[in-house]
Amino acid sequence: MNRALLLIACLLPLACSSRKDASPPERPGPGPEVWVDGTRGEVGEGSRTRPWRSLAEALARADGPRPPRIHLAPGPYPGPFVLPAGAEVVGEGAVLVGGGEGPVVRASGGALLRGLTLQGGAWGLEAAGGMRLEAVRFEGQREGGVSMGSGDLTVEGSRFEAGAPGAVGLRIAGAGGRARVRDTVFTGAFRRALEARDAEVDGEALRVEGAATGLHQSGGRVVLRRVTVTPGPEVGLFVDHGTLRLEDVTVTGHEYGVQALQGTLETRGLTSLGAVRAGVSLVGARGELVDTRVRGSGNFGAVSLVGSDTVLRGLRVEDAEAYGLTATRGTVRLSRALFTGLTSREGDSGDGLHLRDVDVEARGLVVRGAAGVGVLAAQGARVVLRDASLEACHEAGVWSDTLARVSAERLRVQDAQGPALVVLDNGVLHADGLVAERNAGGLAAAADCTGSTRVTFHRVVGEGLVGPAVPCVGEASR
Repeated sequence: MNRALLLIACLLPLACSSRKDASPPERPGPGPEVWVDGTRGEVGEGSRTRPWRSLAEALARADGPRPPRIHLAPGPYPGPFVLPAGAEVVGEGAVLVGGGEGPVVRASGGALLRGLTLQGGAWGLEAAGGMRLEAVRFEGQREGGVSMGSGDLTVEGSRFEAGAPGAVGLRIAGAGGRARVRDTVFTGAFRRALEARDAEVDGEALRVEGAATGLHQSGGRVVLRRVTVTPGPEVGLFVDHGTLRLEDVTVTGHEYGVQALQGTLETRGLTSLGAVRAGVSLVGARGELVDTRVRGSGNFGAVSLVGSDTVLRGLRVEDAEAYGLTATRGTVRLSRALFTGLTSREGDSGDGLHLRDVDVEARGLVVRGAAGVGVLAAQGARVVLRDASLEACHEAGVWSDTLARVSAERLRVQDAQGPALVVLDNGVLHADGLVAERNAGGLAAAADCTGSTRVTFHRVVGEGLVGPAVPCVGEASR
């Protein structure tokens, strides 16, 4: 073999081995630290002892391969500012002041703001790409605090103060947008404290004070944990065509506490207090609600369901106006539910369950103190009750009307001012294991026996079982 070829052949394995075992190049370390003090008169050089006089000067010199960390002394710094990717601006008592029609700060991505106040401007911050905010305060913006496109945003220990009634606290929009928000307060008359469009948001330990809407979500996925929303005029938390998950969330006031429109709502430990219309509203949505409490709600029902498929486990409703739960179309699976103090403003109506053209299965239901009916089923509703107790329901315990079908197993009805059971207009009701006590109207009543109107019983015990002698009311077997 040619000696030159032999030498190359011997060197090739070494070269390959060298490339294979070589460590990847090290990433650049932290950038230089520079200091800025807007109160100093003399020309500086960016050091701690001789700081630059303006943030603009520091940013203009941030053209090296490694973005700087800029320390700001307390005081105002007139903007606007553009942050290079990866830059860090930190300070205690430093205020970045916006001017003109643009944002106070515009960042391309990868930047950090810590311990600052962003004041004025159309937006406090407009960013695309990764951004991190720590203990940052936004105040006086005309359009909103933060507008974020694609990329990741982290907000910790910050505060958003509304500068105008139509402003947004934090907006994240775009399929690539992701936000993580912790220990943060939104205060003032924001139109929307949080706005998410086709984005992913994870929020924990948040407080929303005085916003028209706490969350307005369109598409995407939002998770909120340990969140408090104080009274406002519109929907407390709203989702449209997205997935909203709530854990240990309390919403006070608002037109609706929580509303889902053609989306998915998953909750655990949700509380709605004093909603004007309804505490929880689902329209064309899917919902799974665990350990929900609604106290004080308007005439749309404490829980209002329209064309939705809903599972509720552990529901407690107190002092609702007109309805505890109203459902039209769709399906409802209800377990461990307690409804108390149901009445209209006039005091002449108020139903525990008000059901129309819907498929319902309820287990472990208690309705206590309804001015109307414990369970009203109408317009072809199909209802199964198991282990239900209907106490002091003024008009009746169960009312089946207009082609509704009700089957009750282990049902107790007591202290009704009317009959225990009412069936009208082709309604059907069958009770197996009925306990009826102290019902002023007797066991059952039917206004007519035309068509398929029918009441049947099996295993009935109690007092005052004598009802009107009509042919469609079967004989009670004991």
